[in-house]
Amino acid sequence: MTEIEQVRLDMGSFEVNSYVVHAPGGDLVVDAGAEPEKILAVLQKPVVAILITHGHPDHVGALEDVRRETDAPVYAHPADADGAGVQDYEPLRDEEDLVMAGETFHVLHTPGHSPGSVTFVVGKDQIVGDLILPGSVGRTDLSGASWEEIEVSLRRVMPLWDGSTRLYAGHGPILEAMEELRGNPYLPLGVV
Repeated sequence: MTEIEQVRLDMGSFEVNSYVVHAPGGDLVVDAGAEPEKILAVLQKPVVAILITHGHPDHVGALEDVRRETDAPVYAHPADADGAGVQDYEPLRDEEDLVMAGETFHVLHTPGHSPGSVTFVVGKDQIVGDLILPGSVGRTDLSGASWEEIEVSLRRVMPLWDGSTRLYAGHGPILEAMEELRGNPYLPLGVV
């Protein structure tokens, strides 16, 4: 059975999440932003891939350290990878299914916070990066960000939610999708 483990990382006074997906056939790291030793400490099996939700420094700052230690291939969306300095990566494509380590990761291109933001749908759960944050959504005042795009992206992920869906955000705690639906004023109404 697949388990998604949250790894809380500290970047000075700024907290960011990484996730280690413990799949039947190996581990996958999602967003190696800082403190590579913390990420590496929770690994249980060989790492089969490193996935990137988006290319902001707080999500890729420790990427090269984790890649060097695990020798795992990196997957990123080209719209973010090049600008973030990510090299030698496998490009992520919208609506593709990555089957790795006995688990399926359905990729949705969800721009808005950044041009190359993606959401990974794992079963009923979603690793959303900074698309959705506790009681909020990702910032849209950054270069390449767009409120119009983030709203379209939200409308893509929300119909997949049900009563058991968890959202693994780039910052803060793991979220229950239905609680966010009730309490997050930035989510569009009438989608779920």
